[in-house]
Formats: sequence, C-alpha cells, structure tokens
Amino acid sequence: MRQQLVTRQTQNLSLTPELRQSLRFLGLATNELIEELKDIALENPLIDLEQGSNPELEGGAAIGEHEATNLEQSTYAEAAVLGDYTSHKMSSSGDNEFSYDGSNSDYIASHSDFRDHLKEQLISNNTSNKDREFCSYLIDCVNEDGFLKESFEDLSSNFPKNQHWKYSDFERCRSILINLEPSGIGSIDLVEYLKIQIEKTRSRAIIKNISYAILAKHLILLASFNYKKIAQTLECELAEAEEAAKLISNLSPKPVSGEWEDHAKYVKPDLIAEKFNSKWSIRLNDEHIPRIRVNQEYAHLIQHEKTEKTSSLKNYLKQARNIQRSINQRHETLLTVAREIFKVQLPFLDDGPKGLVPLNLQAISEAAELHESTISRATSGKYISTPRGTFELKYFFSNSIGDTGETSSTHVKDVIKKMIRSENPKKPLSDSKIQELLSATGIEIARRTVAKYRENQKILPSQMRKKI
Repeated sequence: MRQQLVTRQTQNLSLTPELRQSLRFLGLATNELIEELKDIALENPLIDLEQGSNPELEGGAAIGEHEATNLEQSTYAEAAVLGDYTSHKMSSSGDNEFSYDGSNSDYIASHSDFRDHLKEQLISNNTSNKDREFCSYLIDCVNEDGFLKESFEDLSSNFPKNQHWKYSDFERCRSILINLEPSGIGSIDLVEYLKIQIEKTRSRAIIKNISYAILAKHLILLASFNYKKIAQTLECELAEAEEAAKLISNLSPKPVSGEWEDHAKYVKPDLIAEKFNSKWSIRLNDEHIPRIRVNQEYAHLIQHEKTEKTSSLKNYLKQARNIQRSINQRHETLLTVAREIFKVQLPFLDDGPKGLVPLNLQAISEAAELHESTISRATSGKYISTPRGTFELKYFFSNSIGDTGETSSTHVKDVIKKMIRSENPKKPLSDSKIQELLSATGIEIARRTVAKYRENQKILPSQMRKKI
C-alpha cells in the first residue's frame, strides 16, 4: 500500500482573551458586573474604582436624529476580532441637562424566564433559521411546567401564515427542544418526560426496560406500591421491580422546576428613556458603575524605572487598559442596540404596550450590524427605565399575531391582562369570551391561544377566578 502525504489548508477561528472578556462583560447584568470589577480591583494594584459616569459616554442619543453607530461586530460562531475598541462620544441633544434620582425607581422586581434561556441556546447552536423559528414558536406554546400539551393540529391554526410546517418539522423541532437545558422541555406529558429522564440515567438496561414497562401499563400498581404484582406481571425479580420503582420515584415531575422556576430578583436599569423638547432620547444609567482609574504612582514607576517589579506591573497595566476598553465597548453596544430597538418601538414610549409592533433579533442584528448572539447578550438581563415602567430589553421582541403581522403578541397579552383585571369577579371572563372581545377590536386569535397567553401570565381559568 502506497502512502501519500497530503497537506490541507484549514482556517480556525479562536477567541482572544480580550474578546472573551468583552463578551463576558456584555452578558453580565449590572450588579454582576459591579461585583466582578470589585474582585478585579482587589487583585490588581493599578486599578482604582471611582463612582460616577463615564465622561466619554455621558451624552444621550436622540432617536431618529442620527444614524446608528456602526460598531465592530462580535460573534461567538465567527469570533470576529473587535479591534482596538475605539470609543467615540455619542451625540447629545441636551440630555445631560436631565437629572435622574434612582433612589426609588432603580430597583424593580423581575422574573427569570426559562423561555429566554432556551431561545438563547437556539442561537448558539447550529439550528437552521427555519427550525429556530419553529422551535421559538413551540417554546412560546409550552406551559409554565415545560409541557407541550397542544397537538400539531391544534397548534397549526396559529402558525405564521407565510410558513408551511409539516408534522415531521414538528417532531424534529420538538426533539431539539427536549435536548436543550432544562432537559425535557416540549414533552407531551409526564410519562414521556419520565422516559426521557430514565434514558439519561446510568441504570442497568434491564432496570430501564422494567421502568418503561411500568410507565406504559402499570402506573396504578406503582401508585399502590404493589411491587410484587409488578414483578409477577413483568416476569422479573422483586428486587428489580423495586429498583425500577425507586428509579421512577427519584425523577423530576416537570421539566421546569427548581432554579428554572420564576423567582423575583432586584435589578437596576442600564438605560433610561427620556423626553426633551418633544424628542425621545436614550442614555446610559451608568452612575452606579464604578469608573476604572489607573493608579498614577504605579504608572509613573513603570514609565521611569525598569526593574523586575515594573515588569510584573506592566501586565497589571495591560489588564487595566483592556478592562477600560471592554467597559466602553459594553456601554456603546447597549446604546446602539437600545437605539435600534426604539427606532422600531418608539410608539411604545407614548402609547404603552398597544404601540408595540412585532420585532425579532434578526431585524436588530441587521440594523445594528451585530451578530444575533451579541444582540441576545446585550438584551438579556439588561433593563431600561421608561415613563411606562422599567422593562427588560427582551420585552420589546415579540411575534406577530394575525394575517397582517402588525399586532405584537406582547400587546395581546397586555390586553388580555387588562380585560381580566377589569372583569366582574362574580362573572369572570371565559377564554371564549375574551376571544370574542379581542375579535371585536380586530385581533383574531384562537381560543386556545388566549388560554396559552393567560397561562403564561399565571392567570387562573375563569372558574377558579370566580368570587361568590
């Protein structure tokens, strides 16, 4: 056999430490960023933390007054180089004349959402655009426990009209969801979810098979702890039946539980929307983010002396400068993304949720010339204070409802909430009645969609809301 030496040219993209740091800072919530900066300052003698805003980014940017800032792209998949992180002064239209007292309104109660976590995973893996869209739709359809109770036929009536999904697409995308974290999202029922968990355990094959058989036909025997009957029926050893029963009892009853369940936390808004001279403006709320200052004594020592001590200090100086650039890049990216969002959602600031229009990550990605993964990081856990309240930036992304594609699902959810809030408690509105009222206003959705939106907001069914 003749051997040949073959050379191949390949291109590998890697993340530099500076790029990794910049991406990590972008993904951190404000409180998390502050704590990390404090830890870094304790280890780096050249870093001094000062409270106050960044003078290079004090100014706001009026919406619609200037073109969007063309920031350098940062991607995870492509690992695009961020370059020198050159900072620029954002255009100001007098926004620095505003005063903002954050003592009362800085803190809000927010809720973690497993749906956002799932959608972020879709962006980072190799899911096709078509499958990602369908998966995102299915994620919105699962209930608060993580189960997908509606069949393909039931769901199909609310598919976006420009798409033609088949049952094979449904099953393929459901399989994608099941393998995301938290595992099992999209399971049809408890039995399927338990089987998924059993498959991932390290139990012996015979115990797994017995467990499957119990779940398929012998749940009543399991509930009554009749392990002897299970062993007889399945023709297995009693100890094996007991082991299988123990395996099942240790499984989770629902995909969304524990750390994935909604819980309250307190955050500070990263951005502030204000109106001045009839123009809305977006500015950073970075007064609470400490500024990175380089200790001048050490800097002077590095410049004028060459010793072993100054050699190690140079590394600290490099780290300090990289952190400064990363913080500036984070601020600039947040401003750019927020501005592009509110170029589309500007009516919200005047009219509230009814002014929202359908918007997705791809649209902002193209407008801001940033990768979708960067948009996802910039909007996850980042909040903006508006006269309408404080909202996570992800709040302004929503799917379209109806054939026209002009009504946002976020707006519809808000309308449903207001209807229920103003209902007669002795005669609460049924899902069918809500559907009828929505139809009268021009919003055409199915009754099961009303139920889904109601459940997503943790609102009880009409029979359970009734007060005698």
